[in-house]
Amino acid sequence: MCGIAGYTGKRKASEVVVDGLALLEYRGYDSAGIALFNGQGNLQITKKAGFVSHLKKAVYGKEGCCGIGHTRWATHGIANETNCHPHCHGKFCIVHNGIIENFATLKKSLQKKGKKFLSQTDTEVVAVLLDEFYKGDVLDALGKVAKLLKGSFAIAILCHDFCDRIYFLKKGSPLIVGVGQGENFVASDQLAFVHYTDNVVFLKDNEMGYADSNNVFVFDFCKNKKVLHVEKSNAKADNVAKPPKSFMHKEIFEIPKALRMTANDFFNDEYKKQKAIDIFSKNDKVIMIGCGTAYNACLVGKLVWEKVLHVSAEVDLASEFRYKNPLVSKGTLVVAVSQSGETADTLRATKLAKSKGADVVVITNVAHSSITKNADLVLHTKAGQEVAVAATKSYATQVLLFLCIACVLSKDSKAVKEIKKQIDDLPYLATKALLCDTVVAKKAKEFCKKQGTFFVGRGLDFPLAIEGSLKLKEISYMHSQGFAAGELKHGSIALVDKNVLVVGIITQKKVAEKTINALHEVSCRGAKVLVVTQFDKMANEAGCHDVIKLPGATDLLMPILAVIPLQLFAYHVSVARGINPDKPRNLAKSVTVE
Repeated sequence: MCGIAGYTGKRKASEVVVDGLALLEYRGYDSAGIALFNGQGNLQITKKAGFVSHLKKAVYGKEGCCGIGHTRWATHGIANETNCHPHCHGKFCIVHNGIIENFATLKKSLQKKGKKFLSQTDTEVVAVLLDEFYKGDVLDALGKVAKLLKGSFAIAILCHDFCDRIYFLKKGSPLIVGVGQGENFVASDQLAFVHYTDNVVFLKDNEMGYADSNNVFVFDFCKNKKVLHVEKSNAKADNVAKPPKSFMHKEIFEIPKALRMTANDFFNDEYKKQKAIDIFSKNDKVIMIGCGTAYNACLVGKLVWEKVLHVSAEVDLASEFRYKNPLVSKGTLVVAVSQSGETADTLRATKLAKSKGADVVVITNVAHSSITKNADLVLHTKAGQEVAVAATKSYATQVLLFLCIACVLSKDSKAVKEIKKQIDDLPYLATKALLCDTVVAKKAKEFCKKQGTFFVGRGLDFPLAIEGSLKLKEISYMHSQGFAAGELKHGSIALVDKNVLVVGIITQKKVAEKTINALHEVSCRGAKVLVVTQFDKMANEAGCHDVIKLPGATDLLMPILAVIPLQLFAYHVSVARGINPDKPRNLAKSVTVE
């Protein structure tokens, strides 16, 4: 949550920082602000509620070669200009990503000393503390403040006494430094400076330091200088060019490429395949964890592993895993899934699992993300940059990796050979599935004003129903629920009438007739029924009003193929309702707070 962008060099900082914030807007867009040194040592603060585009107009033409900016997802205090970052006190001006859990206690203590606060945020406390501790040595003040703060934080700081420097502080939230020639950058994500440099310093927890136009210095919280490790960024500028329709639509259509790259990367890496075998063989318990769409991918992964490997697996919400005293010890394998690798709940859950002696396998789309530091094995979904808030191609590749792992671990060589052949055909099949786009758009316009939508399925179609429902809720704001088809009649069918749409997912032949029974039950009560299926006969028997046809494939591949029309349906409903599908209200791409 929240995006930080900072620049120091010879360019016009207002342009570099605002352009960086625009690329980070997926992290939050409740408000945006910028602080600039104007060249004469004076600090200019500009804040705007709403999108970064509002800020861009306000700072157009402003001079200065050093500045920091922020795009906000509100945690403490409503979204307005007062609570918008940057926050200033005395000689300090800061932007912050994360949550200061003990801010109320710190604030009360500072108020007793006569300190005044303007905002409702936890962030302002940090600015006041810095000014309180500052005696001419910024690093000394940073170290003292860091030791007082509880929670997670990535902070970029300007100090009036050093007008060409950006100071920084990191613990638990992502923060990186971009190293250029005669210029340097500080940001939450490589995207913020992708057009300027591919040299990156990935800051670790409990590190602080500063960057001026020519140098970058990193220290621990005790002011011990650390060796600077500069690495190459994997962010690509062409992935963030504004598409003709939307990022979400573009990213759905990138699924075939993402599937091909993910499968090739996994099967061509002998080390990772052998490591997966070694880890799996020494553990007798499997727990899969994730949040949101990643959790839904785990639900599919559980069923795939149980079917192919004949092993039992548990699936937990990462946000609940930490607080239920999980039965984890040596001999437990925890598989953690996170698109960003910065999801706070999942990140902390992996740390807990490691502390209890478990092995951890991480599935993530971001190579240098924080969660990879807790992993015994990291498997990358090669989905490329995903800008839209709703996860699309990252979900497809997460599910694919569960299937790839099953291929490597299975002792049934005949079955594996067949599955591997299907995986090789998967990019082609996904391309065929995308041909439904025009049909889905028409169905979306027809059903976009329904009062509620139920998604139903059995077996591997059940997690698909949950994921399809989540997508529709996320970006169209329509009430929606996903059910196991047999559960609909146990209470929730009371909500079914002519104002309801029921989306039936029928891709598993063994349970298809049972799902059809549920669709007949809702159809005779007035609901409209839309079926997503690979079976012509089943669609006819369901007595449905509309059908979205999928290319035929083995049961194990259908969770990947069938999610495509569900994602497209959510996208087109969002557009039909006049909503920006890339930036749904109240949501952000990377959930870095609990």
